[in-house]
Amino acid sequence: MECKRRTQLLKTGVILGLLLPVQSLWAETWVDRTRLDGFFSARYSVTDQSEAWLGKESESGINDDGSFYGTKLGLNIMSQLSDRVTVASQLFSSNQDNSYATHIDWAFASFQLNQDFSLRAGKIKYPVGLVNEYVEVGVAYPWIQAPIAIYSDMLQGPQATRESYTGASLLWDHMTGDWTWGLDLYGGQVDLEQMTIKNMIGLTGRANWDDTVMFQLSAYQGDMKTNPGMNAMMALMNNQTHEAVSGGVKVDWNNFLVYAEAARVKMDFEMMGMAVGDSDSWYTTLGYRFNKFLPHITYQDWERDNGDGQQITTLGLNYNVSNKVVVKLEASQIDTDGMGLFENTPDEDSTNMFSLAVDTVF
Repeated sequence: MECKRRTQLLKTGVILGLLLPVQSLWAETWVDRTRLDGFFSARYSVTDQSEAWLGKESESGINDDGSFYGTKLGLNIMSQLSDRVTVASQLFSSNQDNSYATHIDWAFASFQLNQDFSLRAGKIKYPVGLVNEYVEVGVAYPWIQAPIAIYSDMLQGPQATRESYTGASLLWDHMTGDWTWGLDLYGGQVDLEQMTIKNMIGLTGRANWDDTVMFQLSAYQGDMKTNPGMNAMMALMNNQTHEAVSGGVKVDWNNFLVYAEAARVKMDFEMMGMAVGDSDSWYTTLGYRFNKFLPHITYQDWERDNGDGQQITTLGLNYNVSNKVVVKLEASQIDTDGMGLFENTPDEDSTNMFSLAVDTVF
């Protein structure tokens, strides 16, 4: 019996001895090469408007009852499969229609072709706009919400940026002295609630000087394919061209912080002889850091060729609790022509909004 027990212990020891190197190898190739991080933003906003909701095409937007619309959580997973191949994805959950819907925001594989070129394929974050590729990460920019004159997916909105596209992109990145240069040639399709933009192709160029001054210029176009049974306006958009040109600059110099962006969007359809989908939008932000405080002011303007539009002036104050936690307070005056970016036409041409948010990364 004792001999049998020793034999069993010896066999167990041999098996463990064989498994431990395998486990060590697994840890080295997966755990050590996989990074998990994320972000969370808690936001509360209230306006003095009772009959129109801002930010969402339903009664779950922001009005005088107050709303936690915009509260969100994201989880990023990135794994380096080899020296040249990386896979990455983001799970995203936000307060939509008074519930938290979770979806895959983006998921793609990246192939490093050589020192300057790489290829990405999958569901990729839209590379248009200074902050669009991390637009949900509130710690990364000064506002509670990125300016909706540029960054909005609402049907009646500017339509300049998108959440993501399914397709592929060829990236070129090159450094010369203090400058980093980049080009992103991308194509695929964008899936929206009421339409799909097919045959989409675009080009984005970037220039970054010592992480102090950054320039970006983008142009893209695609074919709009609306879903069957849509209303007359949506039906007119079917098989028409959607195109946009946008540009921006960011300056982070000493304690000064400046953002400025503009976009021109064209949709080749008309109603009553008017190009109702064409629009111009822009914004500018100026901020100055005082120790852990960042006061800032933003003015943004969005106007459609049919006369609909919206202008927003925002005063904000941020407090950096740490490099991972920021508390933000904002007061905005929203002036509208027609509906603007509200769910329907407000009772008054001018609306006040107050917002408080806590942004974190982990």
